[in-house]
Amino acid sequence: MAERKNIDLLIYELEDIRKVLLKGVDHLTKEQLFTPPVPGEFPIGAYLMHFAEVDLGWLKALSEDTVEISDDIKKRSYYNSWYDAWGEDKGEPPTEALEVQAYFDTMAETRKMLLDYINTMTDDDLEKEVTRTHDGKDYKFIKKWIIYHLIEHEAHHRGQMFMLLRMAGWSKKKDN
Repeated sequence: MAERKNIDLLIYELEDIRKVLLKGVDHLTKEQLFTPPVPGEFPIGAYLMHFAEVDLGWLKALSEDTVEISDDIKKRSYYNSWYDAWGEDKGEPPTEALEVQAYFDTMAETRKMLLDYINTMTDDDLEKEVTRTHDGKDYKFIKKWIIYHLIEHEAHHRGQMFMLLRMAGWSKKKDN
């Protein structure tokens, strides 16, 4: 049987980082998720949907386009539409506050898609190289780096989000 020790660890890390992120924002209202916490920043909801769109983008690379990503899930995650959207395929961000559950459901669905694919992998697959085209240029990545980057990226933005929540006075109150 193929070795999966590293795959299992990476899956655990992806699940754990998401659990901590969601616990840190589960007290926010739909208005707080939609309103920039401080001037010049993206709303916390934009960050959340960014995690969903990033799951989809890197799933496409990891699977070498073998996993079908529906237009519906792209639309619900505001794929290339809200957080740092750019390019010819740039979509439109939402114009009114989404229901809180819409963020959590979309993020859960995209993360499940990603984890379902990673669960088909073995440790040997982590060393495989894939090519991703961006802005007309080809970039090569090792699958292990892609999964590491997803973890690192979420940790980075989670820190930003939690700092923005503190700056806005929206931090979760600690139980005594």
